[in-house]
Amino acid sequence: MKATKTILVLLIPVLVRQASGNLNTYPAPHGIQASNKFQVYLSQGGNRKSSFTYITTSDQRAKEVSHAKGGRSVSWTSFSFSGGAVTAEIHTPHDFHSCIVRPQHYGYKCQRTGSKTAHVTVSSANRMMSVEFDYDYGSSNADIKDKMLIFADPPESNVPNEHDSSVLFYKAGVHNLNGQIHLNNKIKTIYLAPGAWVEGGFLSTANHGVTLRGRGILSTRSYKWHDNRFSWGMLNFDKGNNHVVEGIVMVDPEQYFFRGLSDHNTIRNVKMIAPWTYNSDGVGMGHDALVEDTFIWANDDSFKVYTDNMVVRRCVVWQAQNGAVFQFGWWSGRDMQKVRISDVDVIHTDWCTFKGNNCHISGNDAVIDLAGDTKSFKVSDIVISNIRIEGSCPRLVYFKMNPASTGSVTNMHFNNWSVESQPTHDSLHNEIQGANKATASNWTFTNLKIGGHCINSPSQADFSLESHTNNIKFTCH
Repeated sequence: MKATKTILVLLIPVLVRQASGNLNTYPAPHGIQASNKFQVYLSQGGNRKSSFTYITTSDQRAKEVSHAKGGRSVSWTSFSFSGGAVTAEIHTPHDFHSCIVRPQHYGYKCQRTGSKTAHVTVSSANRMMSVEFDYDYGSSNADIKDKMLIFADPPESNVPNEHDSSVLFYKAGVHNLNGQIHLNNKIKTIYLAPGAWVEGGFLSTANHGVTLRGRGILSTRSYKWHDNRFSWGMLNFDKGNNHVVEGIVMVDPEQYFFRGLSDHNTIRNVKMIAPWTYNSDGVGMGHDALVEDTFIWANDDSFKVYTDNMVVRRCVVWQAQNGAVFQFGWWSGRDMQKVRISDVDVIHTDWCTFKGNNCHISGNDAVIDLAGDTKSFKVSDIVISNIRIEGSCPRLVYFKMNPASTGSVTNMHFNNWSVESQPTHDSLHNEIQGANKATASNWTFTNLKIGGHCINSPSQADFSLESHTNNIKFTCH
């Protein structure tokens, strides 16, 4: 009996540790202001911790450019965990009756647990959430003024050696790079530690791949819009190939978040936020690109769908007032095959915000879009599946070829799309159009649902199929 009792005593602590899991909050960088809008506490297995909550605002950008709206903020907090679920306790600046977690696909509930207090239980890592409150839901002519984002990371592994000469290692704290660092031939890894706030960006110059990872923050909020010390964006990895960006948060871009037109690049578990200005594109990638488990809040095109063998999966998009979710245009020619996009939650399409009931949006604004003067097409074998669009989406597809175009866009398959609602406008429609020497053919929309109703004809979803289109089908199974 004594031996049995001893074994039980030894096993119980082990079982408790396995049940409670491992919750890691990240340190606060000295000198960075905490949010004055929201505070967050995290609990797992009875262990309650404060999670530092950041904030950045649109006010400086609004002074630079007329299209940026002042008086906006975004607060966010990040943490990692494994094991049992984590409860986020969110303290708000105003009381509320109801709240919601997006993407709704996660199935997470936001519960009011007291005055100015909400609880959200997060059961899995790799979750990127907007928590929204009824005092600030936004409307048809205004966006959410004070956004609150929560990012649940998987545990970090393989932290590089800070003394390795091939590593740029940024510890917790504030680091100002005075622009965009040009990476020399020696640098193979850039590491942003939890609690690191790095003001600046990076540009690849060598032929080898660079890995940028960690749990820190890369920001350009102290730089001007289109700052001439940057080439295109915060990260420009056009040179070299096999680049990897993983785990970090990117804040307030001076132009693009990421441009990597080299090949075999990977974006994983990256969070892109606070794009107050136009030209804040999400990702532009080369051939054989992979983007997964990533949050993109863009104020221009979120994904440049430009090259062969692109894979996008398990991403969350907040599309701001400008740009497309999936952009096929702008360049003079588009030669692209075998693209696979799946499991994307579009939690907002804000093209009509600030515009009231009479919404007129540009040719650059749609979920699937062809903008600019692209005139040469060789596009086929594109599959975009399991796309979930929340809220009111003014336009799903705007794909009108220039009359001088040549070539074809064929075998485009859109499977299992759900759209919460699509408003009706006199001058705003879903449109597909070819050209005299270019056709849009063999497009299928399978199980496209709007407001829960499956669409089996173009008219049911306000589609205008114009000249030089062929075999555009809507089917329900």
